[in-house]
Amino acid sequence: MSPKCNFKISAHFLHPPVSSLAAFIAIARIIVLAMKSGLGSISGSRTFVGLVAMLFLAACSLVRGETVRPPYYELRIYTVTSNKLDAVLERFRETVEPVRRRHGIKTVGYWTVATTNGDKFIYLLTAPSVEELRRQESEFGADPDFQRGYGASNAKHGKTVDRISTIPLQVDPTAKFNFAPSNPARAFNLRIYSVLPGKLDAFRNRWRDFAVPIYGHHGLRSVGWWIADQKDAEGNDQFVCLLAGESVSAIQKSIDEFHKDAEWIRVEKETEATGKLRSGVTAYKLAPTGFSDLK
Repeated sequence: MSPKCNFKISAHFLHPPVSSLAAFIAIARIIVLAMKSGLGSISGSRTFVGLVAMLFLAACSLVRGETVRPPYYELRIYTVTSNKLDAVLERFRETVEPVRRRHGIKTVGYWTVATTNGDKFIYLLTAPSVEELRRQESEFGADPDFQRGYGASNAKHGKTVDRISTIPLQVDPTAKFNFAPSNPARAFNLRIYSVLPGKLDAFRNRWRDFAVPIYGHHGLRSVGWWIADQKDAEGNDQFVCLLAGESVSAIQKSIDEFHKDAEWIRVEKETEATGKLRSGVTAYKLAPTGFSDLK
């Protein structure tokens, strides 16, 4: 009889389609690296305990001959009402994030950015599934502490957000993720590419095989990439990626160097010999908030 695994966890390090054996080996390697780095010596470390739990789940799935379901991600972009960014940060720092954690809602990172169209507040959620996230958020919304804090914030600050854009994300099968925090904190570069019809595979392959290593050579490291589970307004696929650099100015320097790189110029010319792969990109240079796990 197969052993029972009666708990749910979020497999942040796994990508579909992932066999149970591959998952088991990958998580075991991560735990070994964590122990070598000293993380495993902290018996109460939430990250280390989570990795051990993930290893056990992969082992259970291996016995049953199952595959591990990929996690769900969701990107949210708030267009902040003029001069209300501090109010939004206060609300999330003092009420939203503490109550979310109580209900098991995992936010990979929180960021802010100033644009020509005003301030943006951006965060990335993850859960074992979209259904699980909706269940968690339903409980979160009904929590008296959240309702009390939200009401007090509204009474104090009034309207704080003009618009919220939500982008559901699929884990790309070939993506690699690095959500390890950094000290000192880094700046981030979020990009949402509009990929032309029929060009998604070519764009993804170019990003993975060429753009990521070339950006890395110039100091801009990949955190991860996803494919949006919805088209943009023009009906194009959306390819979402997150990079990290030492600072906003360092990110811009890396981007400038990337576009002058001889290898990239060659690759771009060859891969677009029969036409463009994308129609445009929306990019944000992000600063992590003080309460963001990813820095």
